[in-house]
Amino acid sequence: MKLIDGLSAGRKDLAHPESGFAGSFALLAVLGFVAMWSASSGYGIRLEKGASYFAFRQAVFLLPAFAVFILASKIPLDRLRSLAGPLAFASLFSLLLPLIPGIGVEINGSRRWINLYFTNFQPSELWKPISIIYAAHILDKRSQAIRTMAGEAVFPFLIIVLGTLIIFLQDDFSTSVLALVAALSVFWFAGTPLRFFLGTIMLAVPAVFLMITSSEYRLIRVLGFIIPDYDPHGMNYQVQNSIRAIMSGGLWGKGLGLGTRKLSSIPEIQSDFVFAAFAEEMGLIGVVVVFACWTFLVVAAVRALKGREGFRYLLAMGMLCLLSLQFLVNLGVVSGFLPATGIALPFFSAGGSSLLSTALAGGLILNALKENGFSPVSGSGAVEISGGNDNV
Repeated sequence: MKLIDGLSAGRKDLAHPESGFAGSFALLAVLGFVAMWSASSGYGIRLEKGASYFAFRQAVFLLPAFAVFILASKIPLDRLRSLAGPLAFASLFSLLLPLIPGIGVEINGSRRWINLYFTNFQPSELWKPISIIYAAHILDKRSQAIRTMAGEAVFPFLIIVLGTLIIFLQDDFSTSVLALVAALSVFWFAGTPLRFFLGTIMLAVPAVFLMITSSEYRLIRVLGFIIPDYDPHGMNYQVQNSIRAIMSGGLWGKGLGLGTRKLSSIPEIQSDFVFAAFAEEMGLIGVVVVFACWTFLVVAAVRALKGREGFRYLLAMGMLCLLSLQFLVNLGVVSGFLPATGIALPFFSAGGSSLLSTALAGGLILNALKENGFSPVSGSGAVEISGGNDNV
């Protein structure tokens, strides 16, 4: 009887894939915090603020992030749909605030942050998940028409593009492109006709080209990626030292806290290049563990969503694409496979705004995975940003 009870319990666990997702999410959060703490210690000492300076700053956001995760995993999704329009409008408005003198904060020549006095907040981190909520709501509401008429997808696409352009004006090219691609994944999962994407690509290619060539800084970064030996002590300095740190880790790594290149070789290592320090200290084994956790998280979510449709499906897949794109792009940069960008690594990179955004996306995925989470009903009376006879 005990054996039968055990098998029954195992079947119940398999029937609740949200448990596997939540476990992987929590494990990555713990690994990321420990890795960031270790990686940032040397930089904190150089700043004469102490080895745990960045870890303490990140810890301040852990409780709010946990609260956001729980709230996002519990909120009724039909209620969330009713807030999709106002949330998108408020988030778009918040993107303008960094551009206003006295409210926005300029750091390293970019205006991406709002001064909250006790800390700075980056509105673009909030826009990324909010834009996916909005796109999932609108595309599910118009699902029947969109599958036959690509023109029905134009208005929600223009809202997404508007957010993209404002983020670009903050001198944040990489985040603007990431937010656009993540939101476009929702259009793909919604069954938007292929001609819509072909038209989007035709417009996006020259636009991206102009965005890159309009900035000497971005142009040099692309040139540095194409020619790795170009400016090895300038623009390519961070990437080249990141690659050396990864390679020096070997199979087993140097041990947690025992990395040396994090001490002076990689500037701002607590942020976009934190994974280089992790690879140096934990080696190939540590890298494999992180990839295994991430793969399990993605597979658990995708398998649970198989056969589903509607808002819940679009929401979860969009959020999963957002986090996965950030994960892959960041690792591509630190390993030299992609041009240097400012994309944070979920769970690992220091930054309260990024942590809250990751918690929101993860909580909404967990919410969507629950069997009793929501029964999608198109046209449920949810608020929508639109033109014509639609309500704002």
